[in-house]
This record gives sequence, C-alpha cells and structure tokens, in this order.
Amino acid sequence: MIIHNFQKINSSIIIAVFTLLVSVSVMIGWLLQIREVLSITSGGATMKFNTALLFFLAGMGVLSTLNESKFCKVLNAVSVLAILFISALTLLQYFSNFNYNIDTLFVDDPYSTVFPGRMSPASAFCFLLIGIVLWGIQSKYEVVKRATQFVFLTIILISLVAILAYILQIPGKDKSSFINSMAFHTSFLFFWLAVVLSLKNASKSFKNLILGNQAGSRLIRVLIPFNFVILMIFGVVFLHLINNQHVEINFGFTIYTVSIIFISISYIIVIAFYLNKSDQEKEKADQEKERFQKSLQNTNQELASFKQALDSSSLVATTDANGVITYVNDKFCEISKYNREELLGQTHKIINSGFHSKEFFKELWQTIKAGDVWIGGIKNRAKDSSFYWVHTAIVPFKNEKGEIYQYLAIRQDITKLALLSTQYENLKLKNKEIEQFAYIASHDLQEPLRTVSGMADVLQKRYYDQLDENGKQCLEFIQQSSFRMNGLIRGLLDYSRIGRQQQLQLINCNQIIETLKEDLSTVIADTNTTISAKNLPELKVYSVEFRLLFQNLISNAIKFRKKDTSPKIDISVTQNGDYWQFSIADNGIGIAPEHSQRVFAIFQQLHNRSEYEGTGIGLAHCEKIVHLHGGTIWLDSKENIGSTFHFTIAMNLN
Repeated sequence: MIIHNFQKINSSIIIAVFTLLVSVSVMIGWLLQIREVLSITSGGATMKFNTALLFFLAGMGVLSTLNESKFCKVLNAVSVLAILFISALTLLQYFSNFNYNIDTLFVDDPYSTVFPGRMSPASAFCFLLIGIVLWGIQSKYEVVKRATQFVFLTIILISLVAILAYILQIPGKDKSSFINSMAFHTSFLFFWLAVVLSLKNASKSFKNLILGNQAGSRLIRVLIPFNFVILMIFGVVFLHLINNQHVEINFGFTIYTVSIIFISISYIIVIAFYLNKSDQEKEKADQEKERFQKSLQNTNQELASFKQALDSSSLVATTDANGVITYVNDKFCEISKYNREELLGQTHKIINSGFHSKEFFKELWQTIKAGDVWIGGIKNRAKDSSFYWVHTAIVPFKNEKGEIYQYLAIRQDITKLALLSTQYENLKLKNKEIEQFAYIASHDLQEPLRTVSGMADVLQKRYYDQLDENGKQCLEFIQQSSFRMNGLIRGLLDYSRIGRQQQLQLINCNQIIETLKEDLSTVIADTNTTISAKNLPELKVYSVEFRLLFQNLISNAIKFRKKDTSPKIDISVTQNGDYWQFSIADNGIGIAPEHSQRVFAIFQQLHNRSEYEGTGIGLAHCEKIVHLHGGTIWLDSKENIGSTFHFTIAMNLN
C-alpha cells in the first residue's frame, strides 16, 4: 500500500526531497560533529560525508529529470558525472590499495579507524549503479530503459541485505566488509530511492503487475509485506534466543523454518479464501453489470426506434428556458422550409404567422412556465410565406432543483385536416342555409299554389262548358301543372324536415318491413310483388326517417319494374365493423352505371314522366336519411337485370 500511495502522487519528487533532507542533515552533522546524525544505531557504521554528498547529487539528479529545460539537463549531467567519478574513484582505491585523498577532502573522520572518511564498497558500487540509471532512464531507447530495471533490482537487493543485517542484529565482526560497513540510513535511502525510481520508470505491464486490481497483483501486495515482517520478527526473536543460548542453533533454525512455513501456508490459505470470495463477488458484479448493460442496450435501441418514429412523423424542437431554439429535427426544417442554421439561436417568432393574438401566447407561456404541458393548435408561417397548421404539445423539463431549464415541443402537421375541418364547417353552414331556404320557399310557395289550384277548380266547375277546346286544354294543363308543382313543393318541404325531430328509438327492422307490406298491400297485389327479408336486426334509429328510407327504396323497386315481370325484392343485412350494411335488391329495369351518382340528386328523373310518375326527390330523401344515421349509400346496377341499393347505419348512434 505504501508503494501504491507513492505512485498516486509524484513519488519522484517525494523521494528526491527526502534524500536531499537526509543528505544535508548528515553533511551538517559532519561539519558540526553530531554523532547521532551520522549513525542511527549505537556503535554502527556512519554515513560518510562523501556518501551524503553523493546522495545530495542523486536527489538533484532525480529532480532535474522531471524538467526538460536546458539548465536541468546540464544539472543532471553534472550530477551524474560527479556521482560516477567519486564512486568509481572510491572503488578503485579498494582494488588498488592506493589512497587518492578524496575520503577526507571535505571533512575529517575521527570515528573510523580503518579507511577514515571512505564510504563502504557496497555504497560506492550502489552509487556507481545510481549514476548509470540516472543516465539510462532518460535514454530514448527502450532497451536501455528495460536494462535499468535490472540495475535497480541489484541496488534493491544489496540495500535489502544490509537492512536485514541490521534488523536481525547480525552486523558481523568485520566492520569493513562489503555489506556490513554500510550505514543503516544509507541502505534505507538506497532501497527506497531504487524502489521508487524503478516503479516510476517501469514498463506498463510491470506496473500493472504490482499496482493492478487483478488477483495476482493484490496477492503480491499482500504477501510480500507480510512475509517480510514475519521473517524479520521471527529472525530477531530466534537470533535473540540463540545469542543468549536459550536454544541450540540447529533446534532454533528448525523451529524458525517450521514456524515460517506454517504461518506462511496459513496466511496463504486465508488470503486465497478472501481472494476467492472477492472473485465470486466480482463475478456476481460482472453478471449484474452485463445484465444492466444488456438492459441499457435494449432501452437505447427502443429509444432510438422511438426517436426514429418521432422524427419521421413529427416536428420536434427544443428551446432553453427563454424560448431560444437549441435543436430542431429534419421534419421541422422540411415543413418550415428553414435550414437548421437559420433556426438555431432564434425564437419561434421566426415562424409566427400573426394569426393568433398576444393573449393566446401569453396564456401558452403562463401554462408552461407553471410546469404544465400545453396542448393546442397553432398556425405558423413557413419561410416561403405559406401557412401551415400544427397540433402542438409543449413539455417543460425541470432540473433537480425543480427549475425549468428546457422545453420540448412536438408538433403534428394538420394543415390538411384544418383545411378539411374548415371546409366541413362551411359545408354544414351552406347545407343549413339550403335547408332553411327550402323550408321557407316550400312553405311560402304553397299559398300562391293553392290560390292557382283553387281558381282552376272554379273555372272547371263554373265555366268549363263555356270554354272552347283550346281553353279546356289550357285549363287541364294548369290543373296538371298545379298538381305536379304541389308534389314538388311537398317533397321539398319533407326533405327540409328530415332530421329536425332527432330522437333515437329502438326499432325492429322486421316489424317495419311487415308494416310497409300492409301499407303497400294494394300495389303489391296489383303488381304481384314478392318481398323477402330475413333476420333483420333491432337498432336505435330515427324511426320516422328510417321507415321512410325503406318505403322509398321498396316503392322505387316496384315502380321501376320490367313489363310483364313480377317484381322480386330481397332485403338482407350484414355486420361490417361498427356498421350494419343493408342491401335491397330488385329485378327491375336497372340503371346505367354513368347515372349511379346522379340518381341521388334532388329532383333528378332519368325517365319520362309519362312513363314513370314521380318528383325525383325520393332517393335524395334516402341519401339524407342515411347520412343522418352516420352511414353512406351507393348503388350496384345493370340495365334490364336489376339494381341493388346498399346503405350503412352506425351501430352505436348517440
């Protein structure tokens, strides 16, 4: 964990500053002759002045590697060369047995009897390696950088042996030996300096091995410190027992080995148990993560599908809290005829048609600023000055503080529907005007017609014998025309009255047909007509009008029969969704296809009056009655074969 914490901050600066502090403290200790600073352990080896000086240069060298300036490069080069020169010269003195007078060049060493002022050969060798690695870690070649790791490992091993010797209290008898002459704080600085710089400049794979979250990496960080501490504790204990002759060397070594093996195995088992548990928890977490990712992926796919559907069918825009447009989709650009760059950063005033009042928009803003959804129709103006209607829903979005930060507007282009609605309203108004006119006209025309008819009757009764043949013929024309005019006016008045008394009643269609058969019994008998109707439903209708519908269609089927052929009329019904579809088929003279729509127009007659009597308003009545019941009427017919009139009636009239 210590290594890991060093790595999380700038560990190179920390170890460099620590090295500088220790080295400066020791150099001051030499200058002021403070023994306690020079040797940590009582009677132990001292850190020489040259050793402290080289540590100071090493600290400066490490700091200079952190900056690419020219000064730092020069400082690093000087530090490295000085370290290499002094350490190499010291080693040469050991090997050649020749004194170059560098050991006491700066201060005298009154504490050492053998080679006073000279650093140990282990220290000199480690400094030689330090100088090499300070040069190597700045190399551009990866081979050199990888080689420095082995140099760091050598320094770590040498310093670790020295540290263990001090901890286990086995300095040995020869104070000038390769390892035992190294001071404790010297070996401590070498160890941490090498460890930190090694990790700092290690390859990525090595860092992951030591500092990663994998099971092996965690095992390394747990086992190494534990084994080190256990070895130190048991070593000190058993060496104390052996040195004080409490146990024999062989027995002590056996107990030491068995104890270390037992504790290490036990600790490994415990660690393995927790690692397995951790892996199980990690596996469970990975499964949960996988399920969550899959759910998130599915949700994102659904959202993408929804967005695609919304973009293809609706105009979508977002604005900030002030109404400034921040996003529009392609459909918005297509309908408004503005490109995206022209719309972004603008408000919706850019498409304002001027149709709506200020109060309309004031109410809109009051609604959405209160956090409510506003829904309604808006007339907008496109870039080319054309107008379009949109059914709009504006949704406010709030942040975690409950403040509105954005509005989402979803619009449906209803221009065609609005046009149809306007046309429909206009058509209803026109129809109402026509019905009012027809009612007034037919009502007002009856009085003068009655006067004409009355005067013709008077002439017929009182002066008929006094008229010549031309006069008599004119009088007959007047009477016939008056009679026909009376029929037309009566039909027009009936047409205008259809639907005025709108009260739905539940009726049985079979009973209506039977009643009509009784009412038309004379003409049915005279023409030998056959009427068949089966399984007709009960339904809610306007009873008077609905009876008139059947009466007109049946009467027409009888009237327009073929000569020397008895009329046959078949009435049937089927269910078609929410409608009843009635069909009245006959075997009459039929109607040419080009007249299939014309027959429903008011006062339209396809035949000569002398051949077939009538006013031409019966089928117009039928069409209006069917529309009153929410249905449609149409005709299938072939000349000289027969006709079938179809009409639908809504099943659930309100």
